[in-house]
Amino acid sequence: MALKSWFEIGKLIRHKTNREELEAIFSVIDRCFNDAELKGLSSDQKYIISYQAAFEVSRAFIYCHGYRPIKTGHHYIVWQCMKDLVSADTRKTILLFETAAKKRNKLTYDIAGLASQKEADEIYKEAKAFVDFIKEEIKKIDIK
Repeated sequence: MALKSWFEIGKLIRHKTNREELEAIFSVIDRCFNDAELKGLSSDQKYIISYQAAFEVSRAFIYCHGYRPIKTGHHYIVWQCMKDLVSADTRKTILLFETAAKKRNKLTYDIAGLASQKEADEIYKEAKAFVDFIKEEIKKIDIK
């Protein structure tokens, strides 16, 4: 479903972003990655924080396209919208983060110790590459 369709059914709101807002989001992303590298951090927290970085850059990308998701169900909405904004090659990564969103929810609210160190390291690596890629895509958009 195109962004306009998500807007028409009330899942997106029109939004005009600016460099200041994007820089603030990028600061949150930097904090996520810095925190994910802390010694002694549980694998659950590394997983959650790495996922959050990918989510934040996706949110920024949607902002750059003139919309923002409503609060209710915003993780789901962001990943659905990202499928419309990226190439077919990148959709595989979006599916990975969609699955990660479900695990993040369980880790945050239901079950401790669910993410192995290997999973946490993998999501961290995927998030870093994804964030770098989307930041490059954002640079191509004329934001005042």
